[in-house]
Amino acid sequence: MSNSLVQPPLRIIKYNPQLDGLRFCAVFVVVCYHWIPYIFLNQLTLFFGGFVNFFFVLSSYLITKILLSAKEKSYNYNIPRYKVILFFLFRRTIRIFPAYYVFLLVVLLIPVVGEDVKNHATMYFTYLANYHIFNATGWPLVTSHVWTLAVEEQFYIFWPLIIIFVPHRYLLKTFILLIITSVGLRAYFYQANTGFFPQSILTEYCIGSFAVGGILAYMYTIPEKREVLITKYLKVMLLIGIPVGITIIIMKSFYLSFVLNGLIISLISLFLIRKAIFGYKGFMGKFLENRIVLYLGKISYGIYLYHLLVPVIFWRIFDNWYAYFSNRNSHFFSHHNAKIVFIIKILSSQIGCFIIYSIFTVAIAMISWNVIEEPFNRLKGLFNPGIKGQTKTSETPS
Repeated sequence: MSNSLVQPPLRIIKYNPQLDGLRFCAVFVVVCYHWIPYIFLNQLTLFFGGFVNFFFVLSSYLITKILLSAKEKSYNYNIPRYKVILFFLFRRTIRIFPAYYVFLLVVLLIPVVGEDVKNHATMYFTYLANYHIFNATGWPLVTSHVWTLAVEEQFYIFWPLIIIFVPHRYLLKTFILLIITSVGLRAYFYQANTGFFPQSILTEYCIGSFAVGGILAYMYTIPEKREVLITKYLKVMLLIGIPVGITIIIMKSFYLSFVLNGLIISLISLFLIRKAIFGYKGFMGKFLENRIVLYLGKISYGIYLYHLLVPVIFWRIFDNWYAYFSNRNSHFFSHHNAKIVFIIKILSSQIGCFIIYSIFTVAIAMISWNVIEEPFNRLKGLFNPGIKGQTKTSETPS
């Protein structure tokens, strides 16, 4: 391996609670976007619809940092690079697969709702759901969000090859090339007839966001002067990008939004994450490190997995309950009809639904974390390439 690996040594940061806090904030925005869309004005739909890019940037930053550390250690301990990649994939599989497959099995058990997963099981169980949704040109009722998980899993497969095998001195150029390629593909292959969202979920169109996260991780492996220089370039890009983004919102241009919003939001995400790395102060810092926020950030994978399924299950149970008891106690229901109608109106209001959905989703996410995710997470210690004294980090993404 080239001696130009990592100079100076990696500045690996241990557990950063504010990143968990930011992860919760990102999940909260996506959940609100799906549950109470009326709070997002039509002009902002294009912006918030692309906010999922934050997950890609954060995931890439954390994964790239882990891989760069593993790359350095593989050089120091003379460990084959293919072995480093395999152990990385094993650890990712343990973290991601169990909860995801349990979610799919739950969906399969629900009549009608589970038909899409049943009919396209191969695409879902092999993390190709984003290409299935694209080909179907429509959003499944409870699994439309798993396209992001498919993109991330595909990222986990090819990204280690880039980080481990590309010499360190060429990584920044590689990331920039990936960003240019991603934006170029978006600009050239835009298909208006397929609609904005289906095309934007293909992995090749998301790679720019991962490259932005890679740049952030790379910045902490280089001399401080060069890091400052890169930061200045990124700030200039962001200063240009924000007015462009505002113009896109005003114009409601699907084409410009498809081509540029992912990059703009990724740059915004970079600076939000970078600020958390150094530490937010004041109210923001206290909020991100609040115990409840940190816990919700820890179980955010489960929240994200089940947040579209919960409304469907809740209203099916409610409808069945209402039909059963109204038939069994018709006199009671007729006598208290006004009160019951009032209660139903409260439950079915946007705020009422949001509270109910939140309670059930968090409860399911807690079960998922304690019964599935955490027990499998403990097995990650079995998969290490024989490097002693590794730096333990809790920044590993969900």
